[in-house]
Amino acid sequence: MNPFDLFADALWKFHLTGKANLRVERDDGHLGREDVSWYFTRYAQFPTYEKRALKFARGKVLDIGCGAGRHSLHLQARGMRVTAIDASPRIVELARTRGVRDARVAEACGKMPFAKNQFDTVILFGNNLGICGTLPRFRKMLRELHRITSPRGRIIATTRMPSTTRAQHRRYFRQNLERGRAVGQVRLRLVYRGRRGVEFDLLLLAPTDLMQIAAREGWELREVCAKNFEEGYAVVLEKNSS
Repeated sequence: MNPFDLFADALWKFHLTGKANLRVERDDGHLGREDVSWYFTRYAQFPTYEKRALKFARGKVLDIGCGAGRHSLHLQARGMRVTAIDASPRIVELARTRGVRDARVAEACGKMPFAKNQFDTVILFGNNLGICGTLPRFRKMLRELHRITSPRGRIIATTRMPSTTRAQHRRYFRQNLERGRAVGQVRLRLVYRGRRGVEFDLLLLAPTDLMQIAAREGWELREVCAKNFEEGYAVVLEKNSS
């Protein structure tokens, strides 16, 4: 089973019925509800930090982890050329069904099937900046995005800062340190209709950590859009001109 098979099931269920009860379970037992309707929102419903970051999109766009295609559809409506990718064939099928013109099956965490300098903007929304799960894999992704973007390349992305204000989350991230893992490395699985999916890692990043990591891979932090870093924020990274 792919870690995101249940996610595809829930997206299709919501698309067809308007309802889907999807939950996310952390490896310490913490269980939260995933609001599937979020993946079908229109621009007016996007959070402010997403709207601010989207203003930096330009040229040819690659939407990584496109899901139901909400950002691709918005940018298409703005007249932009968008290629949307997702690791799940069924999610790609859904994006196409909803009107995304160029949606393809592709992985974000390995060698990507694109030529050098092919895109001007890469979008990684929905916490997808940390989709590769670990710091080494995150750095590898940044290098690959550097390869496939033009000299004026930009990354527009969202993530969350690891929570230190809630005791349960603070304990979890402290345990990560004790286990030799990155502080913001979260191990999760999806739970849907009585089924539990395969575990996967998601990397959460504080802005200062992101700035340092990105700089080592040729990216400069240009903009941070946030109201509450623990709830989510957007960044704009640009290729270092030096």
